[in-house]
Order: sequence, then structure tokens, then C-alpha cells
Amino acid sequence: MIQTYVPKMDNYRLADCLGLVVFLPLVLFGLAPSFGQDFAVGKKPELLGVARVSGEYRDRSGLSGMLETNTPVNAFGGLSAIEYTGQENRYYVLSDRGAGDGAASFPCRFHTVELAYNERLHRLDFRLLATTLVKDLQGRSLTGSLTQLKNWKEEGRCPSYDPEGIRLLKTADSESSVVISDEYGPNIDIFSLDGRMLRSVMIPESFGLSERRPEPFRVGAFTNRGLEGVAVTPSFKRIVGAMQGPLVQDGRVENNKCYGTWTRWLVIDVQDGSIGQDGSTVQWAYALDDESTGVSELLAIDESRFLVLERDSLLGAEAKLKRVYLADGSDATDISAVESLKGGLPSGSRSISKRLLIDLLDPQYGLHGDNAPEKPEGLAWGPKLSDGRRLLMVCFDNDFEPANSTIFAAFAVGL
Repeated sequence: MIQTYVPKMDNYRLADCLGLVVFLPLVLFGLAPSFGQDFAVGKKPELLGVARVSGEYRDRSGLSGMLETNTPVNAFGGLSAIEYTGQENRYYVLSDRGAGDGAASFPCRFHTVELAYNERLHRLDFRLLATTLVKDLQGRSLTGSLTQLKNWKEEGRCPSYDPEGIRLLKTADSESSVVISDEYGPNIDIFSLDGRMLRSVMIPESFGLSERRPEPFRVGAFTNRGLEGVAVTPSFKRIVGAMQGPLVQDGRVENNKCYGTWTRWLVIDVQDGSIGQDGSTVQWAYALDDESTGVSELLAIDESRFLVLERDSLLGAEAKLKRVYLADGSDATDISAVESLKGGLPSGSRSISKRLLIDLLDPQYGLHGDNAPEKPEGLAWGPKLSDGRRLLMVCFDNDFEPANSTIFAAFAVGL
């Protein structure tokens, strides 16, 4: 069943494509800040088009039935990440752990979609091409079940999974694969393009889930604030993972939440297929805007510069901050040996620098006020535009709510 929604904004016109509704903004010019010489083409970011897919849309998994949350097993949505395949207008989009924040045994998956921007018509069209289920090293289906994770008593890794980021990876010893970040672990894993886990990346012990330690809430990732964003640099020689919020040792735990403004990025060298071995990782410090925000995504520009999606967790008119930053780690200090950031960076240390690129709540985009979605979650480059600017795709998570659309927004960025 396809839900039809008619926009209220005057500056949008409506198109229908394969059971979804596509909204086409008229040409928009101007954005608040200037970004100087980093933008070679000289044009400020411009919204090109927005596509909305009904919350009742179904995927191509071939699965049937209902989950514990009364959600169809083959529901399309919950998108936590997007990545360009490098081929035509095709992208991978990653569903998260499923409806109900881990309450369902949702079989984890990613999808191959087509997002075609027509420059002549100023139009963004969506088409779902395939759905790929993911399995662990033992061939077991990975599921979003938090109950299974909490009750896991067996030796070895639990097949519960909370996928949050996806990136294409090419190494000297293998075919193309995808890197997926898992917030439950937290973990960074390498999968074949048909969904088989191939290996895991070594993660420092200090990043492990805090509540599962013998002495919980002293060191490690706080629940639901783990590895969120992941990037692979253009050379395929670096994988960079970003914590959504502070590690326990870098913040403070109050009222079952971890507060703080310093997060850590894990920078992992990829050498001849040997990933994350001893001595091949560094850590960078990134300052959040405030304690209400978290990092949702990273996207590499080059080996040290990234786009960062930072947001609060507020919906509609209450939303205050949904932003894409340009971040530079070229001068950042390795803080691997720094045990705690509660008191800030040590003297002489330098954090990742950042400056605003896109304010997603800017009224020009029509995604503000009552129309502001809660969860912009993914960033991906697309094919170059004819004027030399880069196509940037942003995807929004609908939390598998039938009444909420999955949103894709296409921007032109002169970077």
C-alpha cells in the first residue's frame, strides 16, 4: 500500500513515481554563511530535490509475516546510512535495527536503490532495485533484537546487530565489499556485496560497550551512543568511525544518559588487507555543538577532511539543530593515550576543526518548523553535476513508522 501525501509548501510541485511521491523544489539561491576558498566552484549549497517514499512501502527481501512490534518483516525504512556504488545513479541504503528500538527480531539488511536526479527537470526519482540480508561469520542472520543481546550467555559474539553506517571498500586482496558500523558492539565489520560478513576490524578495548563490563559505566561506549558514522577515504586506505556521543570516560552519567561534548573518532589504516592491527589506529577529538546533539554520519572528502552530520533528537517545531559540517582532521592530535576528556583536551592538543556547510532547518529547504524530520541519518556523494558541483544525498530515518515517509534530499555542493 502506497501512502500519498500532498505538500503544503507553495514552492514544491508534485510527481508520482512507482508508488512514491517526489517533491520538486523550485530553484533556491542563497545560504547564510560564506565558506570561502574551500568551495572551488564558488556556489553555495543548493537544494535540488526531495523524494519521499511512503512508510508503507515494502522491500525486495522476499520475507513475509509480522514482527513482535506488529511491523511487516519486509517493511522498507529505518534508513541509517547511504553510500554511492560508483555506478550510474545507484546507491546502497542501510536499514537500522528495526522498529521499537530493538524490540523486534528484525533481520538486518541493506538495499540497492536508484536515485536519479534529472538536471533538466529539477527532479529526483527513486526506485528500489534489490534487498540484501546480512549474516555473521557463522552464517547466522543478524537481527536487531536487543532482548537477544541482553540475554546472550554463549561464548562468542552475539548475532544481534544495530547497523548505523555503510561504506564501499576496495582492498588489494579482495573484491569490492562494504564496511558496516554496528552500534551494539560497537563493531566495524566488512561484508561481501551479497551480505556475508568477511571479517571484523580491531576496535580499542576502551570503546567496548560499557554496561557489559565487570565494572559498568566506568569506561566504554554508553548504550545507544556508540559507533554511528563511518567513512572510507577516497584512497581506500583509511576507515574512520565516529562515536555518536562521548565515551563514559569522556562524559558524565546522569539519569541513565551520558552527557558531554567531546566525542572520539577512530582512524584506522588499511594496509594490504590488514585492518586495525596494533599500531595502525589513532584517535581524534571532535567537539559537539552542545550536550543535546550527536554525530549521525561521516562522509570523506579526502584523507583528512569530512562532512559531519550532527543533530539533536527533536521533531517538528521543537527541532533546533540538524546540520552538516565541514570538518578537518589534518591538524588533529592523536588522543589515544588520553584516558579522559572530562576536563577537555590536554594542553597543546588540537581537536578536529569544523564549520557549518548546510543548515537543514533553513526555511529555504522546507524541512523546518512542523515539517522538520527528527532523524537525518546518512550522507553520500553522487555523480558529478554538469556544472562541476558535487551531488550530495541526505537520507532521513522514518523509524519504520507507517505514517512517516522515508526522505531523500539532493544538494549541489561546490566542494
